[in-house]
Amino acid sequence: MSIQINLLPEARMAKLRNKSKKTRYIAVASVVGGSVAAISVVLIMLQVFLVGTFAQGEDKIKNLNADISKSVTTEQVSATLQANLASFYTLNNSRTYASRIFSNLFKAVPENITITSVGIDSKDVISISGTTDSFADVSKFAAILELYNLDYLPQPDLERKAIFTDTLIVSVSKSTDGKVSFSITCKVNQLLLKQQRSK
Repeated sequence: MSIQINLLPEARMAKLRNKSKKTRYIAVASVVGGSVAAISVVLIMLQVFLVGTFAQGEDKIKNLNADISKSVTTEQVSATLQANLASFYTLNNSRTYASRIFSNLFKAVPENITITSVGIDSKDVISISGTTDSFADVSKFAAILELYNLDYLPQPDLERKAIFTDTLIVSVSKSTDGKVSFSITCKVNQLLLKQQRSK
């Protein structure tokens, strides 16, 4: 068993205890202060990094948006072009070859018949009006239309098929001066005429 004897006065002991506490508090405060300073530096560096990254991200977003708007414009132009090409194709397939129709029609008209009007509707039906000297001439004209490009005047640049079909004499009348007025309808084969070379 050991006995400790304190030879220092009580005031000196209290002072040493206070000094020891102070040193501990200073050490703890230094550690806490250093930690706070280190954390603050890390947070500041992180914030600078995030701000820089955000700015770069914003620039990339702006560039991508610009590229997207260019791409959208290109796509719109492309879509418009495709729509125009499709409508041109449809229009070309459904167009009326009027010059070829009239060229072939007037080759089929006999000499003693005078045509006064010709019309064509959206279903490729031709309406022909004219005058001649007799009822027989009207029948002859209707028969020639049916035989045209078959047994009558086959065209060298066309397949040997009927150009004019479903010929119908709609009306025939004789005037007081002896002239016969008539009206005939027939259907034209546009697909066949499409193959004919333009002259």
